[in-house]
Amino acid sequence: MKNLSEFALAAGLIALHAVQASPARSLATDDATAAVLQADHSFLQAFQKADRATADRLLDTDFTWIDSQGKNQSREQVLQSFPTPANADVNVHSRVYGQSAVLRANRGKVQVLRAWIERSSGWKLILYQEVTQVEKSEPPAADDASSACENPCKSIPFEPETQSEKEAIASWQGVMRAMATNDADAYAPLIAEEFTATDTHRDRPFTKTDRLAQIQKQKQSGARSMPPELISARMFDFGETVMMTAREHRPGAKSFFNTRMWVKRDARWQMLFSFNTRIE
Repeated sequence: MKNLSEFALAAGLIALHAVQASPARSLATDDATAAVLQADHSFLQAFQKADRATADRLLDTDFTWIDSQGKNQSREQVLQSFPTPANADVNVHSRVYGQSAVLRANRGKVQVLRAWIERSSGWKLILYQEVTQVEKSEPPAADDASSACENPCKSIPFEPETQSEKEAIASWQGVMRAMATNDADAYAPLIAEEFTATDTHRDRPFTKTDRLAQIQKQKQSGARSMPPELISARMFDFGETVMMTAREHRPGAKSFFNTRMWVKRDARWQMLFSFNTRIE
């Protein structure tokens, strides 16, 4: 009876801890969301007023601004001549992943992504990126069906630094191989359920379901869509997430900047989004 009582007490404590831990985690996420939304509001106000002091405080040292024409500006360039944020009056959709947050401000064809990272001194904006999608989706560039996917499927001209970055790259290459071979079963577990792909040449963002349907359709028709080659990249390890902003190129088409983020779930890295802006 004593052992049974001890077991019941232990089970009760575990259950109580579970009940208490869940609201605590929810409250922490709510607090983080409120803090990053406040920082984002301050960022928009600072850029509307050309408030250098506030902007200087909110922009991360690794900050990058990419406008809808593919113009890439550093932190220093932005602070010298304030660009105008698109969709500044749009209510944002936000998601917090540990120490990083993804904010989306979308209106019609103009999509805006703002990525934030929590540093010791508070939330900092590390990326601002715009995509203006086309009115009608463009046909894919012609691919040589006889060629194999070397870059990025097998090797890339970039060396990730941390273990998490290496694992995220391996996951991404798995996605690229799955797309090159129209393998929906290999693609699905490497993509988060909330995934969206926002491409310059598409007329709307694609969800995970859309991508899977696209892969299945290409498989049935015998078509192939070779992934673009990686030209260069920057990676950031945020702990629970990893972000990469890459310059990529597909033969016969213009280069573009593509930002992706991964989150680690169920012991594997899953892609949260793909957001690409063509360089005009």
